Amino acid sequence: MNLGPTAGSVMTRLSASRLARFCITGGIGFLVDAAVLTWLVNGQGWHPYAARAISFALAVTATWQLNRHWVFERTADIRAEYLRYLSVQVVGAAINLGTYVIVIELAPRLAGIPSIPLAIGAGLALLFNFLASRSFVFESGNGQGHSPAANRPTSGYSGRENLEAMKHAERYNRFLEQLIRRHWKGGRGIDFGAGAGTFAIPLARSGLDVTCLEPDEELRRTLAEAGLPAHAQLESVPAMSADFIYSLNVLEHIEDDAGMLAMLAERLKPGGKLLLYVPAFAVLFSAMDVKVGHFRRYRKAGLRAQVEKAGLRVERAEYVDSLGFFATLLFKCVGDRSGVVSPGSVRLYDRLVFPLSRLADILLHPWLGKNLLVVATRSQRTGVPLPRELRDPGSQA
Repeated sequence: MNLGPTAGSVMTRLSASRLARFCITGGIGFLVDAAVLTWLVNGQGWHPYAARAISFALAVTATWQLNRHWVFERTADIRAEYLRYLSVQVVGAAINLGTYVIVIELAPRLAGIPSIPLAIGAGLALLFNFLASRSFVFESGNGQGHSPAANRPTSGYSGRENLEAMKHAERYNRFLEQLIRRHWKGGRGIDFGAGAGTFAIPLARSGLDVTCLEPDEELRRTLAEAGLPAHAQLESVPAMSADFIYSLNVLEHIEDDAGMLAMLAERLKPGGKLLLYVPAFAVLFSAMDVKVGHFRRYRKAGLRAQVEKAGLRVERAEYVDSLGFFATLLFKCVGDRSGVVSPGSVRLYDRLVFPLSRLADILLHPWLGKNLLVVATRSQRTGVPLPRELRDPGSQA
């Protein structure tokens, strides 16, 4: 007997019920906030800013208690749970305000109807707070994501479906290609984890000298058919032979990423540049990451430290695709548990959300994003070898 639809409908009703209760707790929190603020300002003569800090803290505490007893499952570490909840509320407030500003900047006429951008910001913040509370604050414990090594495929590349789906992300891919061109000042370049040549092929056709590094035999054959030199192992590339190396969503596939960074640094000429683009934030680690064989997602400080340890000077480090953070969190919570991303959802996000996300990045790139961009320059020779068993650089996903 197939119980799938029944189980799915139960889960849908459960999620809807939780969301309704979550909204009710938010309403109660608003009443607490307003009552305390009014009492402190009008009844006690407090300055409005100081009073707002107190009323906000009390409202957060009230909604936290309601959510942990009525909406979600409690965790054992109360202090850590509260700090996570507080951080989610602060980010949610930033989303609310940031969306309000972005909508008005994009549509100045709405400045005369402030309730519309306010409603959009409040709606996005509510969705983020609910999803983050469910997956990060209460039910997911420490929020560090799954341990991917245990679920990583033992052989082959299992993410071809998602690789094909990403071909539909025309604006996203165009952004990445422009990013490469902006930092590549000529000379020999290496596409580390070239995949099917999504970027290497158009770059080579425009006259740039591209060498591909791709361990998957089938994908490497595709590159060869396009007339591109393709190597299976990084050792095939001589030391200090590249002016520029770019790697897009590849480093997370490599268990010893620090060792691989050292090898990449060795392939750069003095003054050569390395561009890394990787998935960000462990809280976003989902079935998709497991599907394509990711070992981790990154934070800015940690990746910067690794790159500097490899002997490179970091010139740029920032998060990218800020609205993608929330889309990925949504996928983690309600998406396909197989980890497969549909071409339709990729196309929809690429056309409607990604352009807005790039605008939001102007404000949010220091703190938030689905991905992390690091650009670094070689300043000295590293000479750190990579263990033989880790010479597979993975594939682009």
